[in-house]
Amino acid sequence: MVVLTSKETKPSVAEFYAGKSVFITGGTGFLGKVFIEKLLYSCPDIGNIYMLIREKKGLSVSERIKHFLDDPLFTRLKEKRPADLEKIVLIPGDITAPDLGITSENEKMLIEKVSVIIHSAATVKFNEPLPTAWKINVEGTRMMLALSRRMKRIEVFIHISTAYTNTNREVVDEILYPAPADIDQVHQYVKDGISEEETEKILNGRPNTYTFTKALTEHLVAENQAYVPTIIVRPSVVAAIKDEPIKGWLGNWYGATGLTVFTAKGLNRVIYGHSSNIVDLIPVDYVANLVIAAGAKSSKSTELKVYNCCSSACNPITIGKLMSMFAEDAIKQKSYAMPLPGWYIFTKYKWLVLLLTILFQVIPAYITDLYRHLIGKNPRYIKLQSLVNQTRSSIDFFTNHSWVMKADRVRELFASLSPADKYLFPCDPVNINWRQYIQDYCWGVRHFLEKKT
Repeated sequence: MVVLTSKETKPSVAEFYAGKSVFITGGTGFLGKVFIEKLLYSCPDIGNIYMLIREKKGLSVSERIKHFLDDPLFTRLKEKRPADLEKIVLIPGDITAPDLGITSENEKMLIEKVSVIIHSAATVKFNEPLPTAWKINVEGTRMMLALSRRMKRIEVFIHISTAYTNTNREVVDEILYPAPADIDQVHQYVKDGISEEETEKILNGRPNTYTFTKALTEHLVAENQAYVPTIIVRPSVVAAIKDEPIKGWLGNWYGATGLTVFTAKGLNRVIYGHSSNIVDLIPVDYVANLVIAAGAKSSKSTELKVYNCCSSACNPITIGKLMSMFAEDAIKQKSYAMPLPGWYIFTKYKWLVLLLTILFQVIPAYITDLYRHLIGKNPRYIKLQSLVNQTRSSIDFFTNHSWVMKADRVRELFASLSPADKYLFPCDPVNINWRQYIQDYCWGVRHFLEKKT
């Protein structure tokens, strides 16, 4: 019999992943890139990272991975341990194809070698037609779950959901709530063909097909717990890196970035909602750190674990404060497009949103473009206004509501980590200094999205 002494400790997060191989979907996305970089850098003895990847926009799989690794995010790995990048093994496939579009040879390899699945592939377009959102978010996940149950070494399945699966609740705990609809009934509607009017009825109060299908998918994932230890992670509004590898790094204009930058530059003058509403931001590295640590600590659990990777309950920031800090930075950096940057209005009235948009955005855009035309420059502000209004309207449900997302389980997990793992995998939202973080976030927008030095 082996007797544990007080000197013996539980394995670290990195020790859990040592020699184990991970299968990641959505690896080329904003979140996926950070997962892969963090796993390779902070878990140096990890086995291979198998990444599902498809051809896109005329680029072959090999061309996509070259472009993928050209990102500054991977600089420290290239400089310190470039050989570790060879652990990335491409698995050509498609989350929407039968059997994920994976060849039988690659499928056999995954079944034999994978110990951890991180499933983050999803369509994040809010206005996707229901059949499209269903095919990617629900059916894609169903095929991943089926594959996981055939894997001989599988220890944990980690599903990346969203904190907004339960927008019908003002306070969201780290539990599985009832589904917004019967999943089999929705499947039948999708197969029979469904109109936009019918979709509105089926959504049952959910703001869009994205949150609706992600809510349904959580229940598919929960059933998997009977076969494979399973985790659901619900990130809120994922934003720029807080700590490492590069403070302020971000890879797209999604989430809060587009509207805050447009507003700070004077391109958007009105926001639907109240300035006191909480905007639940979470740094992308905090999401990655939580996913990696939770996978290591939950691999033998018989309980479905749900983690809300959110800041609103323990370290809230209002949308008014967020906008004002972005505006301050734009003024300081002289990074604005129209006069009076930082001047904007919050309102709860849609008619007023429309009126103010015409008066303070559309008309000035026409005047500015007319002036540009007269001096021989190409007009650009009317086109920009179209993008601004599209961005704002896509998230107006979220700016007009406020939620409290409990993150007690996340904080308990972080508190249970060793001092070394706390340093390597910070994920407690209480530790975010919003003023410093937003400064880095604004720098990241200029440096990585606007390509300004």
